[in-house]
Amino acid sequence: MKILAAFRGLVILLVLFIGGQTLAAEYKIKVGSPLSISKMLSGEIGERIDITLAFQQLDAIGSHGLAIILPSSTANMEDELFYAEKMRNIGFTTVVVNGAAPRYEKKFTRSYTSAMIVYDLAKALEFVNKRFGPPKKVLLLASSTGSLAILASQLEPVISHLPSLESVTHAFMLNAACPANVAPKLSRNAKIFAVNGLQDDSTPASGCAEMKLKNHMPNVHLLTYEGAHHFESQVHEDIRQVDGWHMLPTCTINYDDDTKLYVKKRDGSASASERDQGFVNMQKWVYGIV
Repeated sequence: MKILAAFRGLVILLVLFIGGQTLAAEYKIKVGSPLSISKMLSGEIGERIDITLAFQQLDAIGSHGLAIILPSSTANMEDELFYAEKMRNIGFTTVVVNGAAPRYEKKFTRSYTSAMIVYDLAKALEFVNKRFGPPKKVLLLASSTGSLAILASQLEPVISHLPSLESVTHAFMLNAACPANVAPKLSRNAKIFAVNGLQDDSTPASGCAEMKLKNHMPNVHLLTYEGAHHFESQVHEDIRQVDGWHMLPTCTINYDDDTKLYVKKRDGSASASERDQGFVNMQKWVYGIV
């Protein structure tokens, strides 16, 4: 009975590819849905839901390590599956964390936040450590909103609250959405790479350069490439700019000492903060100006 209770609701599919080295499995885990990092740290985790973890090449978790692929601001996981394939090609076990779709309403929905991605990641790591043991390495990959979650997951107050995040060794912020000012200390456990296309008009590379200039982050490394690759772009196109929601070119996002978010227009004309207006009203202000 204890064994059944421990695994109830987790395993939904296990497939062995006979004659090969690939082991694929899907598991369900229960997570919360915190609106913001500060709310999560205060114990407000929101609605509890089930999400799916899709593993492939599980036999490599001890020899090479685990690459965790997190969603961005959309439930379309085409790019995430592409990232996972490339990580398997160089030997890693991969797990795609399908946390967007259960909460997803529309692109850039306010019901899906970077804090939810952080919480899903922490719970996924807890599950991995219990089910398979600690991986040799833990790599994170995520784009856009997911990239902001990667950085937030490595803030010292967040790791203190969710210790499983300490096992991350490398993190790749793809199409990196970099905050300008980060008051909480960033852990140096992981090497973090912020990757931006020079023609990306949604998450410009200049934002990450600004973050490095304003904050002490010696373990953050900036990488740029020609062109752009964002959202549902074709993976083999050299340049693909987006005609959509552009926040970082006009505003900065920031974390204060209590990991509360605040947003400022770059021209200094207006601002909003989680501390003063509350998280939901701050969101409404952002969505109203961009």
